[in-house]
Order: sequence, then C-alpha cells, then structure tokens
Amino acid sequence: MSDGFAITVVSLLFAVFGIVVGFHVGDEAGARCEGAAQYGMANLVAVLAGSLLFMLVWAFDYVVLGTFAFGAVAGAVAGLKFGYGESVGPWKFVDRLMTPAARKRDRERARMRRAAARRAKTGEAEPELISVSDDAKGHGKGGR
Repeated sequence: MSDGFAITVVSLLFAVFGIVVGFHVGDEAGARCEGAAQYGMANLVAVLAGSLLFMLVWAFDYVVLGTFAFGAVAGAVAGLKFGYGESVGPWKFVDRLMTPAARKRDRERARMRRAAARRAKTGEAEPELISVSDDAKGHGKGGR
C-alpha cells in the first residue's frame, strides 16, 4: 500500500469528521437565529471562520487537516439551514424540489420555535390548551 493511498483515506476521514462537527455546530447556531438577517450573518461567520481555519492549517503545512476545515465549513452551512428550518437564500431552490408536506412541516416547526423564543424573551405565558371532548363524560358521542 502506498503512502498516497493512506493519506487519501485519512483525509477523507478528517473530511467526514469535519462535516459531522460542522453540522452539529451549525445546527445549534441555526436554532438560535430569529430572523433572516441573523441567519445570513451566521452563514457569513461560518464561511469566514472556516476560511481562517483553512488558511492556518495550510500555513503550517498540515495538508491532511485541511480537509477537516473544508468539511467543517460544508457541515456548518448545511447545519445552519437545518437548525433555522426555513427556506432562505439559495436553499429556497433546494426546498422547492422537496415535497410540499416537508416544506409545511419545516415552516411549522420554525414558527413554533420562534414563538417559543419570543415567549421566553418577553416572559409571556404558554398558551392554554382547550379540551376537545364532546360531552361531560368524555364518550365523544356529542352528548346523546
């Protein structure tokens, strides 16, 4: 087995590890974004931080670790989208290709997340749930 093959395999492992780490960090950051402006800023920060990490790795000639930085940026951008949960920017094209049910589910989750964050920030109480049974005994026969 040549050294080139071993370096390629280790580089791919670092890239996958970078994607996993970046996705987790991006997912957490995306869940904290309350608007499209914060989401855009988080994407910019992810790309700039990844670029800085990539430049540092290459400056010290750790080429194999460069694939970790590249994977981390890719994972962070994807994780931000999943954490944010809405169609914003270039992700709108990707979301249009998905089923309407998935888009509706993602929009509803994002709406609920933003409402919960708004309630937590303002100290507003959780909305009360209403019983839906049809009669006093709860048989569901409309009180007959």
